Amino acid sequence: MQSTARVVIVGGGSLGVNLMYHLTKEGWTDVLLIEKGELTSGSTWHAAGLCPNFNGNHTLSKIHEYTIKLYDEIIPRETGLPSTFHRTGSLRVGYTEVEEQWFRNIISRSRNVGCEMRFISREEAKEVNPLMNFDNARCILYTPNDGHIDPTSIVMPLGQLARENGAKVSRFNRVIDINLLPSGEYEVITEKGTVIAEHVVNAGGCFAPEVGRMVGVHIPIVNLEHQYLVTDDHPEVAKLAREMPVTRDSWAASYIRQEGNGFLIGPYETSGAKPWALEGMDWDFDRGLFPGDLVRIMPFLERCMELVPGFSEVGIRTIINGAITHTPDDNFLVGPAKGLRNFWNLCGASIGIAQGGIGKYLAQWMVHGQTELNMASLDSRRFDTWADKNYCITRAIESYERMYSFGAPNDNRPHGRPMRVSPMHALLGQKGAVHVVNTGYEKPSWFTTDEIRGETHNWAHSEAHAAVAEECAAVQNACGIADLSGTAKFVVKGPDAFAFLDKLSCNKLPAKDGRITLTLFHAENGGIMAEQTISRIAEDHFILMGAIGSQVKDYQWMEWHKDGYDVTIEDITESWGGLLLTGPKAREILQEHLDEEEDISNAGFPWLSCRTIKVDSADVFAMRVSYAGELGWELHMPTWQVVSIYESLFHNGAALGLRDFGGMAMNSMRMEKGYRAYGHEFTEEISGAEACMDRFMDLSRDFIGAENIRERQQNGLEMVNAYLVFDDDIPAECFGNEAVWVDGEITGLTTGGGYGHRIGKSLSFAYVKPEHNVAGQQVMVETSLGERKAHVEMMPAYDPKNERLRV
Repeated sequence: MQSTARVVIVGGGSLGVNLMYHLTKEGWTDVLLIEKGELTSGSTWHAAGLCPNFNGNHTLSKIHEYTIKLYDEIIPRETGLPSTFHRTGSLRVGYTEVEEQWFRNIISRSRNVGCEMRFISREEAKEVNPLMNFDNARCILYTPNDGHIDPTSIVMPLGQLARENGAKVSRFNRVIDINLLPSGEYEVITEKGTVIAEHVVNAGGCFAPEVGRMVGVHIPIVNLEHQYLVTDDHPEVAKLAREMPVTRDSWAASYIRQEGNGFLIGPYETSGAKPWALEGMDWDFDRGLFPGDLVRIMPFLERCMELVPGFSEVGIRTIINGAITHTPDDNFLVGPAKGLRNFWNLCGASIGIAQGGIGKYLAQWMVHGQTELNMASLDSRRFDTWADKNYCITRAIESYERMYSFGAPNDNRPHGRPMRVSPMHALLGQKGAVHVVNTGYEKPSWFTTDEIRGETHNWAHSEAHAAVAEECAAVQNACGIADLSGTAKFVVKGPDAFAFLDKLSCNKLPAKDGRITLTLFHAENGGIMAEQTISRIAEDHFILMGAIGSQVKDYQWMEWHKDGYDVTIEDITESWGGLLLTGPKAREILQEHLDEEEDISNAGFPWLSCRTIKVDSADVFAMRVSYAGELGWELHMPTWQVVSIYESLFHNGAALGLRDFGGMAMNSMRMEKGYRAYGHEFTEEISGAEACMDRFMDLSRDFIGAENIRERQQNGLEMVNAYLVFDDDIPAECFGNEAVWVDGEITGLTTGGGYGHRIGKSLSFAYVKPEHNVAGQQVMVETSLGERKAHVEMMPAYDPKNERLRV
């Protein structure tokens, strides 16, 4: 055992070994991987080894694509050994209209990933997989480059390659404890000695929560039992000219593939999923399996027998029933741990073999500070301690039981909710608010009406479309009120507050008290780390507001960079709530609740200004901004005050047309105004330059990332953010990552979209080649309902001169 290491990786499964290999490829060779058993001995060794490209998450799709390349090309090239990857292709079978729409969306997303994916007919499917019955299928998606691999055949070579590059492995050696030292290093205590490490990675798999607890890090994963079985040989399988493709069927909720001359069948029960080790893991568990439980999966096996008649004609050779980790959203946990420097998570993968290539991107993150992919959907800081045990169990079961269910943008599932609520949650629920969840926080999406009580699952316009139109009309013609409590909020104070934020901010800070600035925080390598609205109370006092989804990350980013500055950072997200009052009658409604001497005229309270005002008897921090693009104020206050102020505003405002509106209407109106959003147009792999935020960047200053952004502009940008207005009436919006074409060639992908109810047109943002971001450029966007025609606009589609904001 060595006594020091730059990096200690705890866990020798697929993810840990992949990271070890990729760290050495990035130049970090002083890496020690510690595994309490043999490599692969956790859940890796018993995995079915499936490697699909079908994925609704663009980042994961990129990871899956690279993983297959790693297994089938890179490892054989570097070892000189033949590939062990079974490139069988795969079929995904659907039976409903919503599945067909979903498949079209997935195909569109795949265009910018690089994997081949297409619809095929039942007859074509029968040629590819002659042993399966497709008679009742509505849609079949074929991905010819998918396949499967034996986990050991890739983990062992990767481990050997990493050792040849200088990394070391300590097997049969359990990590007993981890202590953070005053130096910022970690003392990793093992059964065979102690190692002092600069970085520690929790790749503990099933044991990741136990490893996290050693340093006080919350790891929200739950183990569930998953079974698959291998049959005896079947003569028809032996006759096949090529190996049958992996087939995933939503009706049977199962994957079916060939194993030798038999079948391998793996159902995901749609009810009765079984969690395991809810009171914690036993450290003695190693390469363990549970007894087979065919009764639990028999309904799904019977369906598989209908789909694959040959399956009913052979005996069962082996039943594998092992533990698989699941997170609340079934995306794994990657990246920095909350509250610590240089402690990293790499765990929670339910299909870790297919995602082993994540090691490449975490290695980039550790070595360079950011990756070439947008990691927000995988960032382990998206969960906090609010994701408690009951929540994690409930959501893990839900994720497991819906593994092969359809995907739809309005699939608003109730499991484990509510967890984080606004003070307005119950009141708005009584008024018909349909809440959706962002990072556990309940946010009103739209409001039901007397005529519209719900919506069906759809990728086209649902019943909610008409209700949202009414909400937008109220904001445009009278006034709307929205709950803004689900916003991350921070107070930055201290003698160095201005200098500190000036170093982080790409935009100039407000020069005067009572003014507001919109800005971005960048990493050294230019990626956008945060979007913030900064209000200057005084030179030593600022209030920041950003996306709720990046609350923990934003706070940690500021903490990491405050060394040398005399500042304090307070997270007031949970203690402050807020409302947006916006529309042409907003001033009239608000004035009714103010003292006569309180001047909120355009001269007395101009656009992009802020101050504390007394609304009724309450002190309220008011900001003259509106994401909806109309005259308006954001009103922020302690949570206990919000309901009272809301009811008071509504009492007087209802006669003037005041109406509730939700996030769908807000998205519609922000798209009409061309307002970009964090998590959509602003992501970590691009900078403000690509996002076309030039007027919000002052590159004459030396802020974090400025040099990189200047270099990007000097060298020429590979893509830029374009604003698209659609020219047809097809009722399908963009949800992000759909393919954008110009003259039959891919030029980029969307970041999201919405229907602009005030202008009567669909809208979207998209990252495209710079030469295509010119006014009037015709493009085609591949949507869930087929091809849509659009053109590029350089100005907002609604009120391009901001006249309605400044009245």
